[in-house]
Amino acid sequence: MKKWVRSGLVWAGILYIITMVLFPLVDHERFDLEKLLLGLPLWAVVGLMIGYLFERKKSKTKRKIKHDSV
Repeated sequence: MKKWVRSGLVWAGILYIITMVLFPLVDHERFDLEKLLLGLPLWAVVGLMIGYLFERKKSKTKRKIKHDSV
């Protein structure tokens, strides 16, 4: 598994737990199974996007540092 995919899925899990579990608990809302299931693909996509963008930014920074040192 690529590093950015693993990182993205970790971000997805963290964001899913915060938004779909912790916030409703704090607001004393009832859990809706449909809402919980629909949140899985949404946060998976968002997490993968975050992981990809972080990896892309990191690789651009490494290239710039390498280019500047030459």
